[in-house]
Amino acid sequence: METNETKTLQELQELAEKSFKTLRPAKHKKGLYNVEIDVEGYLDLLFTVANLIKISIMALDTDGPFSNHIPDPPTNATNMLEIALQLLPYGEAEFLDKSRELFLKEKDIPENKNT
Repeated sequence: METNETKTLQELQELAEKSFKTLRPAKHKKGLYNVEIDVEGYLDLLFTVANLIKISIMALDTDGPFSNHIPDPPTNATNMLEIALQLLPYGEAEFLDKSRELFLKEKDIPENKNT
């Protein structure tokens, strides 16, 4: 006969396997993780890195006009925001929400909708 704790632990393990996708353990060093960024090829990767550098220059150079090395600041900012969206760990957040729900159900604690 399965206890509630065993069932909850199994549910959490299943949720973790489905949800933890953003961080992947690094093969070369324990305690480090890799984050994947989708690119269309080497040229796209180079432009992405260049845009990161350009956005940094823009952030630091607030006194005058933009550098002539940054021909289209809005496009560069858009590209960086797209990367930031790819890095948001939605799967992990869903896991945390469901884990909290299971924990509260297991402990018979009423959820406070204001927190």
